[in-house]
Amino acid sequence: MPSRNRQASGTLEWIIFFTCAGLSLVLLLTSPKPGATALKETATDVVGYAASPLRFVRRLFSIWSDYDVLQKHAIELSKENNQLRDAYLENERLRALLGMRERTDLTTISASVISAVGPALGGQYRLNKGRTDGVQVNAAVVTPQGLVGKVIEVTDNTALVQTLVGNSYGVAVVLERTRMRGILRWTGPDRYSLTGLPQGVDIKNGDLVLTSGAGSVFPKGLRVGVVTAAPSVISIYGESWLVQPFVDFRTVEDVFVVLDAGWPDPYAGQDDPQIGGEH
Repeated sequence: MPSRNRQASGTLEWIIFFTCAGLSLVLLLTSPKPGATALKETATDVVGYAASPLRFVRRLFSIWSDYDVLQKHAIELSKENNQLRDAYLENERLRALLGMRERTDLTTISASVISAVGPALGGQYRLNKGRTDGVQVNAAVVTPQGLVGKVIEVTDNTALVQTLVGNSYGVAVVLERTRMRGILRWTGPDRYSLTGLPQGVDIKNGDLVLTSGAGSVFPKGLRVGVVTAAPSVISIYGESWLVQPFVDFRTVEDVFVVLDAGWPDPYAGQDDPQIGGEH
């Protein structure tokens, strides 16, 4: 019991002390006397110095909060920018498709690639258009960039396209500049050879390669690619030059199927179909 009384007495003494000290400080700070003024200035400096870390901490938290808000805003702007860019690219792609349809005299139907199989996912495409849309076996398939391949199988609602990738087939082509005819063949990954040319033929890097219209598949004048390299060897097909196709077969999403071409394929069912009627 005496211990509790001593604790209560000590607590009361501290309360009285701090109360008196606080009142004294207030009186000194509010007094107009010179000594009090000096003390006031000193006390103000001390309080200001003591408060500086607190202001720094508050400022730090404020900056961090602002940074968090700005970061979230930047993420939202980045998303919006990506969406706008995707919309722009989609618009450009559709404009290219529309432009091709307007400037060609071929009867075509647009189709989208719903799946891709084969070398580097570029050998064959499954399209979302089929027999009910007028698509036939052997119909040529193109994009605004150039020749893609031909239809090799149709169902009521889909069509399977064999591109220029993956098989040793031939496409009858012609050089735009000299009108020299030859056969374009896929001869390996990212390698396309223009064969059947006589030695010493007038051909240059950059010469434009078009479909010749020979055979029963590809209409005349479709863009195929450009000559990129001179021959390294002379094959059984004659002098051979490398050609870079205009189409990147790994990125095709939408195509045109030519409806006024395509009929029973004389090479259907063979392991090495010769597309274009020349081989």
